[in-house]
Amino acid sequence: MVLFTSKISVLLLLMLSAMALPKGNCSTHSCNENDESALLIFKQHVIDPFGYLSSWFNEDCCAWKGVQCDNVTGRVTGLDLNNQHLQGGINLSLFQIQFLTYLNLSANSFTGFSLSENFNQSRANISSLKYLDLSFNEDFQLDNLQWLSHLSSLQCLDLSAINLESQTNWLQTMVMLPSLLELRLSMCYLNNINPSVKFVNFTSLLTLDLSQNNFYSNLPYWLFNVSSDISHIDLSSNGLRGQIPKTLLNLRKLKSLRLDDNALTGPIPDWLGKHQHLQHLDLSRNNFYGSFPSSLGNLSSLTEFSVSSDSLSGSLPKSIGQLFNLRSLYIGGSFSGVLSENHFRNLSNLELLVLNSHFAFDLDPNWIPPFQLKEIDLAKTILGPFFPEWIYTQRTLETLDVSSSGISTINPDRFWSHLANVRSITLSNNKISADLSNVTLNSEYIIMNNNNFTGGLPLISTNVSCLDLSYNFLSGPISHFLCSKLGREMNTLYYLDVSNNLLSGAIPDCWENWRGLAFLMMSNNKLGGEIPPSIGLLNELIVIDLHKNNLSGNSPDIANIESLKLLDLEENNFSGVIPTKIPKSIQMMILRGNQFSGNIPAELCTLPSLKLLDLSQNTLSGFIPSCICKYTPLDVPRTISHHRQISFEISWWLLRSLDLSANNLSGEIPAALFDLTHLIALNLSRNHLVGKISSNIGGMGYLESLDLSNNHLSGEIPVAISNVSFLGLLNLSYNDFTGEIPSGEQLQSFYSWSYVGNPKLCGPPLPKNCSEEVNRDEAQQGGSNDSLKDSLYIGIGVGYVAGFCGVWYSLLLNRPWRRKYFQFLDDILDFLYVRSSQVK
Repeated sequence: MVLFTSKISVLLLLMLSAMALPKGNCSTHSCNENDESALLIFKQHVIDPFGYLSSWFNEDCCAWKGVQCDNVTGRVTGLDLNNQHLQGGINLSLFQIQFLTYLNLSANSFTGFSLSENFNQSRANISSLKYLDLSFNEDFQLDNLQWLSHLSSLQCLDLSAINLESQTNWLQTMVMLPSLLELRLSMCYLNNINPSVKFVNFTSLLTLDLSQNNFYSNLPYWLFNVSSDISHIDLSSNGLRGQIPKTLLNLRKLKSLRLDDNALTGPIPDWLGKHQHLQHLDLSRNNFYGSFPSSLGNLSSLTEFSVSSDSLSGSLPKSIGQLFNLRSLYIGGSFSGVLSENHFRNLSNLELLVLNSHFAFDLDPNWIPPFQLKEIDLAKTILGPFFPEWIYTQRTLETLDVSSSGISTINPDRFWSHLANVRSITLSNNKISADLSNVTLNSEYIIMNNNNFTGGLPLISTNVSCLDLSYNFLSGPISHFLCSKLGREMNTLYYLDVSNNLLSGAIPDCWENWRGLAFLMMSNNKLGGEIPPSIGLLNELIVIDLHKNNLSGNSPDIANIESLKLLDLEENNFSGVIPTKIPKSIQMMILRGNQFSGNIPAELCTLPSLKLLDLSQNTLSGFIPSCICKYTPLDVPRTISHHRQISFEISWWLLRSLDLSANNLSGEIPAALFDLTHLIALNLSRNHLVGKISSNIGGMGYLESLDLSNNHLSGEIPVAISNVSFLGLLNLSYNDFTGEIPSGEQLQSFYSWSYVGNPKLCGPPLPKNCSEEVNRDEAQQGGSNDSLKDSLYIGIGVGYVAGFCGVWYSLLLNRPWRRKYFQFLDDILDFLYVRSSQVK
């Protein structure tokens, strides 16, 4: 089988242009023999891992899965194999099915067209094809699109998520399809929307979807002359610039316009209110400025409306209440002002209300809205201090988000009772005060972080999959939460964050019924004792974050948690040796601020996914393992290099940050460590390390922070360090370095404290002049020609001082920038300690 090439492209063009229609006999009830043969040849070239095509063996192909036939003639008219995990090539035998009008091979893993040896070109014809969907075959290869121009009957074409980046003339090909009604080329990596072309002949086109491409240009002229009958346009997520042109009014039958997630500017046009057929208008996430046009209240057909931009301001006109067909309303930006009942008076069909702006509300406490909402998102509005009474009238509510809205007071009994059946609740970043001790939570997603909740942890039902109670004032033990009757049932909890509270006592040994847990965050509490062994049963854990507690004993047994990516035990009282049985999946391991002792185990070198390792502030001893980066230079891609030592090829190739500071490590720094050319942060300070810095440090092009202070390192600072252009934090203080600090704008930009405590170092930014050091050495040796050198030294001294002052004058001018840059680097390092992530 040969994948689709330019040769096959030519063949497609030839067979389509031939238009040879074979006159085969039609059977009333059974499948046509030629059609069946074509399907079987197609099957032979398909990889079918789940056996979807297993029914393709009996005599009547009209009974095969995915095959559609004409009830009278028995000829195959349709083939639908959407999302069946099929692989391989699409054999051109399908084009021998004479009356095929519908072909859907989307959402598979086809790689292109293929050609078999017994392919009969004379029987090839797909001129009857009306519907073609090859979308979401993401590895599909198309050398050109010219063959499409012969599909004269084609009405619907979907090539979404196929890479068409090289097809710069895609528009010219598409306009050659005279019957085309629907064109979908979303996520095709297109980069040329032909913005200067003024007219294209899409006379029949009704739907155009070019979303999520890479146009980065102004809206094209041709778009607004495309077809007076066009009803749906989606140009979202394209980086489009400029203003919305008034020629949009040419599209008089337009029902859906999506321009969201672009870089469009200017005011929202007042004339947009003349598009009275519009049902769906999305202008969100652009750079529009100005106020909200009251004329948009004339769009009486609107069912979905979204607009947001940080530069939009002012109040929301009451005309918004005229949109009586509206089902979904999303408004975000810098709007302000007061919303009254008049803004919502006629919105009886509203189901989704999202107002993410600084709106205040002037509503009667007994107001009963005309709508029943499924989703309410009033984040960042000014609702407080009381929870709005009108929300209790919403009996169909599924999602509620009132985060950052100034709420401090709720009626606990009514609140928890009414919201018991709400699927998702977000109350974060308010000042809500309530005791959770006797509350049982039932919602699937519960986000209540950054409030003033008190008492013990609530109970949760088996429905809860995500619970965030972090940054509150919850106290007491966690055993009731984990080991109660509800806790003993099999739970669906996936995400648990109770960090930054006042929880105390031991972690109970009853985790066996929480096996679906993936994120466990209990940091910054007062938990004590040892970590119970049943935590090792949570084999789906991705994150364990227990930092800043009073936990003790040995580190937990995590050998069987094969999905673990983050282990953070920072600032506890763990002791013993560093664990040697660690899952290969681990990416971030933070054990700093404990009492671990012994050597750094060589087993750490076998962790290929490790990105951050922090063993600082323990009592570790011995050498830095010699297993770091045991590879030949060609074994590791130059674009991916990292810290530490490894016992097999390309280990630690993902490592970005290594901190072994404040231990009792000795010996030399392994030279291989400086071969980790993509390392960002390295801290080996406050140990007993000796020897020199390898000149290979010059290849660490991504290094931003280097701290080797308070060791016994010696020799000269290698000149190659001046090649580390991103270095923003350097500390080599309190070692035994000698000689002159290498020249280079980067190294001289650091403060002198980066080098202090090295009495034999000289040169900027230290005040010690290297020429004076040379004079002193020569004076100690004696010499008859000292007087002859006086004038030379004076001249050098004057020139040096002048240059030195010039450098420092520049540094003084740049000091604010330098401080901001150091703060930026600190933020980067802080980011490396991220405890968890949530993908929405």
